[in-house]
Amino acid sequence: MAQDTLPAYLPPLDSAFALPVPEVQITPVNPTGPHKNWINRLLDRADRFFMKNVDPEYLVLPQHRFRIAISGDWGSVYTSMHCRDVPYYENVDMVFGSNVAPKLGLVLSYRNTNIGYSIDLFRGYSNFKFSMLQNGFGIELFRRKTTFSGGAIESSGTGGKIEVGSGEVATTTFFLSGYVSLNRRKFSMPAAFNASFIQRKSAGAPLIVADFIYSRMALLSDALVTRTGGVNEMELYQIAIGAGYGYNYTPNRGKFLLHVSATPMLAVLNRMIITGDDRMFMPEEAGYNLILSRKIKPEFPVYVTGQAKVALVYNITPRFVLAFNTVVNNIRFKAKDRMIATGDGSTLTYNPEIRMRTMTWDWNAVLYFGVRFL
Repeated sequence: MAQDTLPAYLPPLDSAFALPVPEVQITPVNPTGPHKNWINRLLDRADRFFMKNVDPEYLVLPQHRFRIAISGDWGSVYTSMHCRDVPYYENVDMVFGSNVAPKLGLVLSYRNTNIGYSIDLFRGYSNFKFSMLQNGFGIELFRRKTTFSGGAIESSGTGGKIEVGSGEVATTTFFLSGYVSLNRRKFSMPAAFNASFIQRKSAGAPLIVADFIYSRMALLSDALVTRTGGVNEMELYQIAIGAGYGYNYTPNRGKFLLHVSATPMLAVLNRMIITGDDRMFMPEEAGYNLILSRKIKPEFPVYVTGQAKVALVYNITPRFVLAFNTVVNNIRFKAKDRMIATGDGSTLTYNPEIRMRTMTWDWNAVLYFGVRFL
């Protein structure tokens, strides 16, 4: 349209009078900024809680919160028992060792919380573990089921030796363990045992540890029960507390970590229950079996035991981690009691005092390869 035909209310089209149009800046959406969904905001809040009272020069959280790991587990129980002044049998010595059965497992983790299960695909033995490990404190539940690979029972009274075959004795063990670290700002147990923290500088800490242990040993062979005078099960309960020291060594700001800790402990509660089957003393026409149990009290109220741990962690990349750890527990029990006696009467009748001493070494090792994500 020509300029002379424009309506009177429109100004002439003169570039000298044109107003500049301001440029509009469009801010890109930042997925790590304020536009996160409520789940990520909640997880961020949890991360801030995990880093509370932590020195970031020594400890940092991995970038990824979740982990999945394939593990290989090994472990065994070695038990020796020595009984003195047993009627007819006199001195009895028993030694059992469990199968060191390799197990294949899976571990799922979110930050400091882990749940894992491993199984021997050939024998069916299994381990279960649940843990919540913080820098200041932690708790772990571990359960193992396995059978003994063999052993022997010797008696000075009879001069005989009973060979115990593989699979004739089964054991189930529960460990409920907790710790308190007195240097939570710079030292991290989870950095060593579940890779939920990264230890950037070497540091150590005094540790206070408490354990509850339940161990059950069952004789599976009827012939073995008969040869042991009817005893078919022994259960041990123990509570131990102690103080020790742990140290995390890292020469390259968290790429590699070596952990070593040792904790002398005092077993402040010890109880043993021995169960016997009196069916061998009953007439066949009686039609029932008599099962008797005796609670054995320890000779001393407190025993010295201990726990040791070693761990190696290699953070291959921020996403991939390779680790190994092992835990060794020592369990002791000593009694002087009118307890088990074999003869023409009952398996668990009262007789002159019998002295008994047991020692158990329980260890478990785990090698795992983990992938961090999200």
